[in-house]
Amino acid sequence: MTRWKLWAGAALAVLVIGGNAFYWLGAYNIAASKPHLPGVGGALHQYLRNAVTVRGWGVHMPEHVDLADDGLIRLGAGHFATGCMSCHGAPGIARNPVVTGMQPEPPMLSGDYEAPEYWWIARHGFKYTGMPAWPGEGRDDEPWALAAFLSRYESFDRASFEAAAFGRAGAYDGDGVRFGGLPGAIPPELGCARCHGDDGLGRDGTAPKLAGQSQAWLSLVLSAYADGHRESGFMEPLAAPLSEQTIDALAARYAGMGGTWQGRALAMGDPVRGETLARQGSEHDDIPSCASCHGANARADTPRIAGQDGYWLVNWLHMYRDGPVPQTPRAHLMAAAARPLSDTDILDLAAYYAGGG
Repeated sequence: MTRWKLWAGAALAVLVIGGNAFYWLGAYNIAASKPHLPGVGGALHQYLRNAVTVRGWGVHMPEHVDLADDGLIRLGAGHFATGCMSCHGAPGIARNPVVTGMQPEPPMLSGDYEAPEYWWIARHGFKYTGMPAWPGEGRDDEPWALAAFLSRYESFDRASFEAAAFGRAGAYDGDGVRFGGLPGAIPPELGCARCHGDDGLGRDGTAPKLAGQSQAWLSLVLSAYADGHRESGFMEPLAAPLSEQTIDALAARYAGMGGTWQGRALAMGDPVRGETLARQGSEHDDIPSCASCHGANARADTPRIAGQDGYWLVNWLHMYRDGPVPQTPRAHLMAAAARPLSDTDILDLAAYYAGGG
């Protein structure tokens, strides 16, 4: 027994000393210029796949999300061009050599995951890979657009990807990705039109309608995105570089647009009940009337919502009810109004306002 204890103690000492030496001397070469030792890279990648699969089991897609919706897919393609293409390339567009020197190397994408797994990857990213988490903290609704696009990634060729992601902003001007992203210097108005449309009417459901919103509201919201006071993984990266002058010019441009707002309704929700809630509220459930702020005589710092697409109305009401509430004037009033709403209330209000209110 004594000899066994001696051997066990010696083995433990070797492990402790050897482990400390390995840790403190940095024995494993972490240089990206050197590949992993045989088996190490494969083991790490398989662990990553296992982790994504397990966490994907707990992801539940909201009932109002339709992954086959063309507008949602276009929105995902547009964000992919903005935030992902620099490292992953795109259909028919090769990666920049800069990223091929990374370890692990960002892959050209294929249909390796299910939609809930793509959502989890986009929302949370990966440690120690350069893959970031979603920049809009708390905006769990937004990564579904990327999941919709990535679920159909292999069906895109270069031309169809460029049409979806860039619209009138034009084709990508090269055979490979310029590190840092979008082609050339796209003027801000064309950059906005990629999702919001040339006419400000949302490019057939790709993004919210802006045409005819008040200039004060548009300036307020764009400035909030630029300053990080309103969370959105779509808008914050695009608004952050804008100057005050550019923000004011864009706000004036969209405020001056006309056009009829006809929202795309969801295949759910009761517009008749939604109208009652919007006009009268519910004293029993402590729900105020929406029309008191969003009616025909709305303040300049209150957005127009009648005729907005149902998808966006649902997302915004959930955002104000569940967070993250924007740090903008009067946002606390909207949060208080949304707090008593049930999921059914939200769908009914969206159905009513998408129909024109």
